Amino acid sequence: MGLIEAAKNYLGFGGQDRDQSHLEYDTLEAWAAGIGLPEDWTKHPDQAQRAIWWAQFAELKQHLWQKHLLTLTHEEQQQFKDGTHPSLRHEYAERALPFCKLLEEDLARNGLAAVVKIGYYHMDRIVLSAFLSELPPGGLPGSPWLFRGFEIKAYRASKPLDGYR
Repeated sequence: MGLIEAAKNYLGFGGQDRDQSHLEYDTLEAWAAGIGLPEDWTKHPDQAQRAIWWAQFAELKQHLWQKHLLTLTHEEQQQFKDGTHPSLRHEYAERALPFCKLLEEDLARNGLAAVVKIGYYHMDRIVLSAFLSELPPGGLPGSPWLFRGFEIKAYRASKPLDGYR
């Protein structure tokens, strides 16, 4: 079966019921561990299998994002509906700055020292870039990746945290 046929079958164009068990996972890491995803899955030689994994990854990431949006305050949810949440546009960067401090405080409560900065991401999005002094237990997987409507990009700091301020 070729790549196109595998994607069509997976997405339900073949008249089959599509497996959605990947949407039952609470994190991308749990999904990867649960299905035994190879570490180098994006380079897996079986293109059809790789297409299925990519589709599942994208669907689960979107599903987790939707669940995250439901945890936001009414005001933050309204900002998403109105297109004015600070994470949605580079021009809102000044309004996003307070969230850097809030995330630093949240990480500190969880025992993680970090400096958080605005990250200007593709598609006019703002992410929070968290530079961690130490990796959390188990490495970066398990560190939060969503916070108050922002995606977090977490990195192991390559210099003392003061160098990031």
